[in-house]
Amino acid sequence: MRNGFTVELPTQPTPGDPPDSILTLAGSTTVEFKERRSRFIALAWPAASEEDANARIAETARRYHDSRHVCHAWRLGVPPQTRENSNDAGEPSGTAGKPILASLRKSELVDSLVVVVRYFGGIKLGTGGLARAYGQAASEVLAASEVKKILLGKEFLLDFPYTLQKTIRHQITLAGGRIVKEQYSEEVAWRIWLPHSCWRKFQNDLTERTSGSVDLREISD
Repeated sequence: MRNGFTVELPTQPTPGDPPDSILTLAGSTTVEFKERRSRFIALAWPAASEEDANARIAETARRYHDSRHVCHAWRLGVPPQTRENSNDAGEPSGTAGKPILASLRKSELVDSLVVVVRYFGGIKLGTGGLARAYGQAASEVLAASEVKKILLGKEFLLDFPYTLQKTIRHQITLAGGRIVKEQYSEEVAWRIWLPHSCWRKFQNDLTERTSGSVDLREISD
C-alpha cells in the first residue's frame, strides 16, 4: 500500500468481471404509429438510476393522462449486475412490458428506459397482436435513437526510471490503455487507465519486461 489508497492486485482473472464497454442511449427519442386504430407512442431515454427511471415514467403518465395504458421497461447497471424491470400497466400479463424489455435486451442497452403509451382505438388486438405492437414500438424507438459506447476499466499508478518510459508506453498501447496523468521528477510517475479484460495481462507483461522492478498499483474507488 502507498499513500493509503492502493490495494494489492490479484494475479488471476476474477469471474464476473465487468465488460470493457457498455451501450446506452445518448438522448431522448419519440416515435409513433397506429395499429388497427390504436395509437402507440414510444419514448426512450437514458436513465442513471431507478429513481430517474421512475420519475420519467410518472412524468409520462401525467403528460398522457388521457391514454389507456402507459407501459415500460428499463435495464440499469453494468453487467453482470444489470437489473431489469417491466410493467404491463393494465394490459394482459406479458403483452407489453415483456416485449419492450426484450427489445432493450436485443439492443444490448443498459441505463436505458423505454415507455410505450397506448390510446385504444376501439378494436381489440388480442394478446399476440398486443405483444407484437408493443415490441414493434420499442424496437422502432430504439432504432431511431442515438446510442453511445462507454468504455470501462481501472486506473493504476506506476513509478519507474526514465529508461523504461518507451517500453512501458508501448505496453500500455498494446493493452488498449491510456495515460491519464504524467509527472516527472527523479522518476516517471504515471496514472494510467486499462480495460477490465486487459489489466491482468498487462501486469504480467510488465513484470516480465521490467524484471519485476515496476509495480502496478490499483487506485481504489
